[in-house]
Amino acid sequence: MQKQYIDLIKGLITEFKTINLEELFALSYPDRTDIGSIQIDRLSISEYINISKRFFEQLEVEINSDNGLILPLYFTSPEFGQSDVPSLIRNYLAHTKSRSFSSAETQLVALAQYQLQNGFYDKSKYKSHSVNALEIKKSTNELLLQKENIKHLREQYDALIGDLNQQKKSITDFQTQKQGELQQIVNNLETTNINTQQIQSLLTTASQSQTKINSLLEQIERDKQKSESTSDEIDKVLTKNKTEFADVLKKLNETETNYLDLYSEFEGKLNVIESKFDYFKERNEYLDNLIGREVGASLFETFKQRKIELTNPLIFWRAAVGVMGALTFVVILAIFTNIFGWLGKPDNVFHWENILVNALKSSPLFFLLYYTISQYNKERNFQEEYAFKSAVALTIKAYSDVLHDDKNKDELILKAVYGIYRSPIYAKIRATKEVNSALDMIHDLVGKGTELLTKK
Repeated sequence: MQKQYIDLIKGLITEFKTINLEELFALSYPDRTDIGSIQIDRLSISEYINISKRFFEQLEVEINSDNGLILPLYFTSPEFGQSDVPSLIRNYLAHTKSRSFSSAETQLVALAQYQLQNGFYDKSKYKSHSVNALEIKKSTNELLLQKENIKHLREQYDALIGDLNQQKKSITDFQTQKQGELQQIVNNLETTNINTQQIQSLLTTASQSQTKINSLLEQIERDKQKSESTSDEIDKVLTKNKTEFADVLKKLNETETNYLDLYSEFEGKLNVIESKFDYFKERNEYLDNLIGREVGASLFETFKQRKIELTNPLIFWRAAVGVMGALTFVVILAIFTNIFGWLGKPDNVFHWENILVNALKSSPLFFLLYYTISQYNKERNFQEEYAFKSAVALTIKAYSDVLHDDKNKDELILKAVYGIYRSPIYAKIRATKEVNSALDMIHDLVGKGTELLTKK
């Protein structure tokens, strides 16, 4: 064998020494514990490792001896044909690195037969190990293989434990979240039941009013037929209707004036509240600068999170106000135009009876619009309440530390905690009062309409 091929083979031997066969097999079979007994083709993994190390150790001894120059470059056998030794070694290393162990095994068996044919695979003259040493080496290789396998199995085990802990935490957080959502649903169900009862009561009242109105309309129709007998009676009825219509317009103007006064009063109260808001904001900033935010962080985060959770309902009711307002406008327009002319062409002259009837028909929409606005205000008040509580929570302990008397300190803490943990139920009570006021207003309007029709 020429010097250049000897140097080439020495480089390939050095390349083999950099390969960790045990680690490669452990990565290829991460789920097997009996990795040494796995059969590739004709060799097991343990035999594959032992023959590979034995071949390269014996070849290194032989190539570094005087016999290296007389070793044949080519190898010929009935099973593998003719091939040169460097190509076989190169193919073996490439297949091993790519974990194509079946192809690498073919190259390995051919290389072992090459050493057997040339008489130095088990040559006692150059053997650096006895039979017992071979057995020990084989056992060592198997132990190294099992070590690498156990190492990778341990890494997989740690990774699985980490994943299980993460999944456990995720499930716990999910359970806590769903419990909170369930409690919120229960609370909303109670509110919905109350609203349903109120709506049912309103529908009953409206049905009764509709019956009375129908009776009055029948009476009016009979009176109209009687009045058609003479023109004098028609003139009298027309004059009477004009007078009553003027009275209705007068009362409507008075009602509008009352509504404007109420609106002005509401504007004044709103301005007072907004002026107080600036004052409280200034006092909060002063207390934050004086005491700091070092204490009450946990309670602060709780109320802050509750405030954030109320953002989506607030956005929903804000959009519902706009949608309900547009829907109310469209439905009222449809009522006064006989559903845009589908049910017949509307009269060019609006009689006060038609106006009153159409107003009563559209009154439920006004109630729903009023309810939507009230619900939006309630959600906004809830959010402001929790924002205020989250701010107060930061100052309880620090402010109590300023006091030197333990009795006063305990009293301050008890009152502050009572105020923080008090549920913002007042918004719900106020909303109920507002709905009752709206029902009373509708009831008065229906009563006045009935009184006018009775007089006619």
